[in-house]
Amino acid sequence: MNKIKLKNSKKIFVLSGEESGDIIASGLIKEILKQNKNKFDLKFYGVTGPRMRSLGVSTIFEFTKINYLGVSEIILNFFSLKIRLNKLIDKIKIINPDILITIDAKLFSLSLAKGLKKNKSSNDIKLIHVVLPTIWAHSQSRVYKWKNVFDFLISVVPNEDKFFVNFNVKTLYLGNPIFEKFLNKISKLKYFQNENNSNCLILPGSRENEIKYNIDILLKTVLKINTHYKNKIKWLLPTLNRFQDEIYKKVKSYNLHDNIEVTDFDKSFKKIALSKIAICCSGTATLQLSLLSIPTIAIYKTSFLNGFIAKFLVNFDNVILPNFILRKQVLPFLFQDQCNVENLFKLFCEFFDNYESKKDKFKKLSKSLRKEIIKNKGSFNYNLAKIVSKILS
Repeated sequence: MNKIKLKNSKKIFVLSGEESGDIIASGLIKEILKQNKNKFDLKFYGVTGPRMRSLGVSTIFEFTKINYLGVSEIILNFFSLKIRLNKLIDKIKIINPDILITIDAKLFSLSLAKGLKKNKSSNDIKLIHVVLPTIWAHSQSRVYKWKNVFDFLISVVPNEDKFFVNFNVKTLYLGNPIFEKFLNKISKLKYFQNENNSNCLILPGSRENEIKYNIDILLKTVLKINTHYKNKIKWLLPTLNRFQDEIYKKVKSYNLHDNIEVTDFDKSFKKIALSKIAICCSGTATLQLSLLSIPTIAIYKTSFLNGFIAKFLVNFDNVILPNFILRKQVLPFLFQDQCNVENLFKLFCEFFDNYESKKDKFKKLSKSLRKEIIKNKGSFNYNLAKIVSKILS
């Protein structure tokens, strides 16, 4: 009689810190399962988002419980975060996973790893962190806190490793799962650069607080632009589904509901790709728009306290992703007080009235960015899952 060979049981804990982390985690989990389907009986636990939960990851709690924006919010919620951290450390000790993967939620992830390191029984857990602290955009002294804590530090930003190596901290750039998928999506749009239209974009951000501080200045600017160009511009406002109703109410309060289409980024991707000019909250969207060769103005407004702190901590030359990756100030950036209707209006008119030259500039930018993003053989998920498989073996 043939004996049935039982597969080794392995446990992986994955912590996602926000929406983008949930996207990265879900893609990575699928690839890990694919590479190890005949080797191990894998069980996943985690701090999750909806995508991770749909894959059957056992949820300790949802990422919204630790997803705070800006220094002031973290300070105000310090004690609740500390309590949640200690409970999570205790839970992970009980689960005793073979690998712990943290994605973003940098301060929380670092505290979690250090907390586990203090416990001798947890020292066999291999620690991997994905999405590094942006020392190139903020205080560089933070890098020393990350030294010798994780077994692997995984970057998703091209050229980031050059900054970390200055502090003798080894990092790996394995690709960027979100932008690899995005580039694949762009490749299917064969004709978008040749279309002629008058659509323009406003993107107030992907987080509630970003929208809160950026939406009004954008809508006031649209009113001024519409008056100047006699309403010949149509506007798209891409946002996440959960924000659409509230944003539409805000748009309607400015009597712009006939001129601004509040939409979903994925569902209206072709329309967005065909757009002429964008005004965009600082974040990953600035890189997406640059990859689409859309001339883009970057902005960011936040609370007075966060803005005041940022003036001392932020390297404004590097904070916009496309500018940092290529070491060129291609996208103009208006922050806090500089982000006002008059400045935005002037910049938009400069872009609109000199569109052809701006478009050529962004086409070159797009080509350069693609080369930097696709540096490795294989995708991000494939490369990181290979490391995970090696650890498990």
